[in-house]
Formats: sequence, C-alpha cells, structure tokens
Amino acid sequence: MSGSTERFAGAFAALALTAACGGGSTGPTPGPTPPPPPPPPATRVALQPGESRVLTDPAELAAFEIVGGNDAREYQVILMSGSQVEGSTAPLRFRARADASASILPTGARASESGVTRRPRDPFAALSERERRLRRAGHVARLQRMRDVARRLGLQMAPSPRTSVVPASAIPSVGDMITIRSQLTPGGGISCNANTPIDGVVKTVGQTFIIVEDVDVAGHLTDQDYQELDSELDAFVAPVDREFFGDPPDLDGNGRVIAFFTAEVNRAGDAIGFFSPLDMFDTVTCPSSNEGEIVWLIGPDPDGVHSGFDITAEEVKTLSRGLVAHEFQHLLGNFQRFLGGNGPDDVWIDEGLSHLAEEVSGLYRLGLPTRAALGFAETGGAARPVFDDFHLGNFYNAAEYLMEPSATPSLAAFDNPETTASMRGWGYLFLRWLADRYAPATPASLVGGSGDHLFVREVVSGGPAGLVGPDNILRAIQEITGETPSWDEVLAEYFAGPAVADGESVPANVAFRTWDLDRLYDEIAQNGIPGLTTGYPLDRLEVAMGPGVSRTLDFSLGASTARYFRLSASGAHPATRIEFTTPSGARIPNGPRARAIVVRTR
Repeated sequence: MSGSTERFAGAFAALALTAACGGGSTGPTPGPTPPPPPPPPATRVALQPGESRVLTDPAELAAFEIVGGNDAREYQVILMSGSQVEGSTAPLRFRARADASASILPTGARASESGVTRRPRDPFAALSERERRLRRAGHVARLQRMRDVARRLGLQMAPSPRTSVVPASAIPSVGDMITIRSQLTPGGGISCNANTPIDGVVKTVGQTFIIVEDVDVAGHLTDQDYQELDSELDAFVAPVDREFFGDPPDLDGNGRVIAFFTAEVNRAGDAIGFFSPLDMFDTVTCPSSNEGEIVWLIGPDPDGVHSGFDITAEEVKTLSRGLVAHEFQHLLGNFQRFLGGNGPDDVWIDEGLSHLAEEVSGLYRLGLPTRAALGFAETGGAARPVFDDFHLGNFYNAAEYLMEPSATPSLAAFDNPETTASMRGWGYLFLRWLADRYAPATPASLVGGSGDHLFVREVVSGGPAGLVGPDNILRAIQEITGETPSWDEVLAEYFAGPAVADGESVPANVAFRTWDLDRLYDEIAQNGIPGLTTGYPLDRLEVAMGPGVSRTLDFSLGASTARYFRLSASGAHPATRIEFTTPSGARIPNGPRARAIVVRTR
C-alpha cells in the first residue's frame, strides 16, 4: 500500500514514504485465545537534518513510523487543521510508542503533565490591572460594533476633495478650538445618531497629524510633550504606515489626520484607542460622522476621574507612538477597502496588520531591517523605550497564542474579549511569516531588508472583489509571486515555523526571518520582563524516543490551528510509531482537513 503525501518545495526533501503490505487473518481455532493481531503497517519516515515531510492521507496519519538510529536526533511533529469552518473543533488523540510490542496507556489515559512543555496560560496574569489594559490594547467589542455598523451603512463615504494643494484656510492653527462628534453611547453602544460634541484644542499641526487635546484631559501633557510626539510621528510612523498600508483620504480637506487625545476613550472602559470607520461616511448616511480622518486616543487621567482607571501622563506618552501606528493602519486599511466599495476584512487580518504596523514603525525608528533574525539584544537593551512602545505588546500577544495554539480562534471574523490576545498574536505572527516567506527581496521598503510593503499592500486591499480571510491571503500570494498554493499548503509551511524556531536545522521555506523567536524570548526572560520569564513559550508535548516509550494525549484541534510535539533521542533508539486518530481510535475524518508535518531539526 502506498499512502498519498505532499511535498514542500525548495529545501524540503523529496523522500519516498513506503508502507508494508498486511497479510490475511485466520478464523478462530480451538484452544487458548490467540494474541491480538499486530498493529496495521505504518508508513516509514526517514529524514536527514533540515528535511521535512507532510502526510495527508488519513491512513498515514493513523500510523507512521519515524525510523530509529544510533545517534542523537530531534524531530518536530505537528498536527494541523486546514479547516476554514470558523469555530469548529475536532477531538483527537496522539499516541507514540517505541515499537509494536510496547505497552500503551489505556484508552482515554492522558500524558503526564511532566512531559508537556507547560507555560502559564496567560502571560498577562503577572501584570497589574493597568499594565494588562495598556499591553492588550484591546478595543474589542466596541470596535466590532463599529465594523458592523459600517457594513450596514452600505459604504457610502464622504466625498473627498483629493486636491494636491491644501488651502491654508482648511488647516487649523495651534490654539484653535474645534468640536469633534462622538458616536459612542453609554453602556458600550455605538450609534450614528449619538452625536455627542466634544471640545478640543489644537496642540500641534504637523506634516501628517494634527494633535488635538480634549479639554477634559488638559493640563497633564505639556506643549513640548505634544511637539515631541508630533515630530516622532512625522519622522517614523507616518512614512512607514503609508508605504505599507496606503495613503489616507482627505475627507475634511486639511491634508492631515487628527490624533485626538480624549476622555471619551477613557470613559469607554475597554480601550486605549480606536479608529471609528463611521467618521469616513457622510453625515446624510451617519449624522454623527466627523467626515474626516481621526484616530481616538486615551487621555491622561491620573486620578481616574473619567473611568475609574487611572493613567498617568507618562504612561500615555509611553504608549502613544505605537498606538498611533496601530490605529493609523486601521484608518488606512479600511479606506483602501472602502474606496473599492468593499467592507472590512476579517478581524484577525485587520488586527494582525495593525500589530504589524507597530512592528515596522518600531524597526524603522531603530534603523533595523526586516529579515535580520532579530532578538531582544538588538531591539531592546539601550533601545528599551522603543521596544516597549512598539514591540512588547506584540510579543505578549504572540506568547498568549504560542502557549495554546490549537485553541486560538484563528479564523475569527469577530473579536472576543476572552481570546483577543491570542487571536492578535496569531494574526501578527502569521502575517509577519507571510511577508518573510512571500514578499520580494527588492525593491526594499523604507525599513530595509526586503520588499515586505508590496506584499502587505496586497493583503490590505483585498483586491477588486474585496476578498477577506484565507481567500484574501491566497490572492495576495498569487499577485506577488504567481504561485497558487492551497490554504492547507500555506499553513503546513507556516505551522512548522514556530516549532523549528529553536532547531539547529531549519527548512528554508518555514523559517521566520525577521525575528529569532527562540533567542528573543530567552533574552526577554533574562531581562525579567513580567509575564515573559520562562523563555520560548511554545506549548508542545515532549516525547523521549527510546525502548518501551509509550505516550498518549487527547486534545482538541481548532480550525486552521496546530498541535505541537517534540520527539528527541540522546543516543541509539528504536523506531517510534506515531498515531493520530479520533479518541475512539478511528481514522481522522475529512472535516478537520488534518495533516501531519514532520521536521528533523537535529
């Protein structure tokens, strides 16, 4: 019997997988009960360091064998789902045993916790309430309601002057008082009829941004604070965000985007900032629209007057650069899609892009390129304030995802406060890997290192049809490379990436190239950053290959997620049989679209 397999391109070896043929069975005979029949034949997997295989046939998943050897070896085994059914899960079982005669755990028995690389389920648990809110950057339910209202409005944007020269009369002056309307309602609602006026004072007028301060948060940040922020935004955030995510409209004719520090965000209670797509519609469609480009930012409130959540001026200064980069992407990305008459992308892509905006702005601020295998040593240390502003939140989210990857809502069309951090971590890491894998080397972006911006622009646009989710990703890959991989094929390469982050031999097609994740998290841990003190956080079952080994683990696999296993031997070892089945021992059905990826890393 020969099982069907799929091969990676490039560095993935073209190795034959063979399976023995089974014989027949005989009927019952008098006398003692015969021993149980031998297990079904298993596909043999023989790899050299750096080689990998993908198994797709349910029969292969139910029984394959990693060959034994006389030397030390390490394998990463990943079971992935290619399902695109959002929210679906499949209960499954993993079993590993040294040979056909090895005893196995009883049905339903689970691997001991000592064999699982366990991390705290929530890296934010070590943080204070203030730090959790600031690091999560969660504008969850409210932003989702804004997206829903935007879809219902029919995407009728305010007319844009789109003139090359902005008349001076359209540009406010420092010290001017302006009124901005809010669409927020008490209790977390959002309405085009809310129309709450908020008075603000213009604090700076830069090349890209106009910083406006709500009179309710005045007196905490100085004019110099605002000027320094405006200079940083013009120099390091605006150029990169525009290159990667597109140019802003000019709906209000002032040639700039308003960065509004306001108590309205403090009062919202679930956010430190947001972009409201409702501001991009005309007032006939949405009466509370400001018909202009605004990013809404939390204001200083050291005594918690506006929400019960106290936040100092220094904390606002610390988070504002990365926060503006994040929200500016939402503005730019939504405009590109609205311009084509299309609605927003799925939330995991939209948020992943905004976290990518934080990353590339931070790298540009430090003068560091992409595809440089960066760690904390290069991006933290003396540059710690920049790391904290632009990168630390991303790696908290990524840790939350890596700590329980098979439970992450990877295909989330809507945000959920309970899973938002892991969803954002997945979206950010996946988009970073996609750019590393598929973006052209040249022409390089402002950040340097590669032409990541060209690939990201394709994802942002969604194409003429405004595709969303996996369809949008596959379209972007085809537009940039001419390749037409399936979703399952893309995921099979991606899911190997986190597993080989700390491997000595890494297939070229799966490696993260911008970040050395293993080194990064180890260096973060050495610096004692709260919640990230355990090193590389990937959750995987550890299996020591050797005589008599027998491990069983029941687990659930979500749509477009993966579960990780690491098999290692310090010396001579027999072959190890791997079985992926349902909990009852049956072959995995087609619903999860399961694949097993085997990578030899040592």
